[in-house]
Amino acid sequence: MPIGRYRIKNPTIGLFLGDGRAVTHMVPEGAIVVVDAVDIKRLAEDTLVRLTWDGKEVMMFAQHLRSRAERAD
Repeated sequence: MPIGRYRIKNPTIGLFLGDGRAVTHMVPEGAIVVVDAVDIKRLAEDTLVRLTWDGKEVMMFAQHLRSRAERAD
């Protein structure tokens, strides 16, 4: 269940999982990412959180999301 939408203010590295491996890509400025109810509590921690961007599952450091994004609700 989606719980929070965030707009990326500065390009941020995302970890994309696919084909049995992880690949990093930049999530561009202006992108809207969605954090689900499971990971919204993890935003206060210094850990990876799972989110959705452009229909793809992405992992991002919570500290990057806190410092490089703003609520878009």
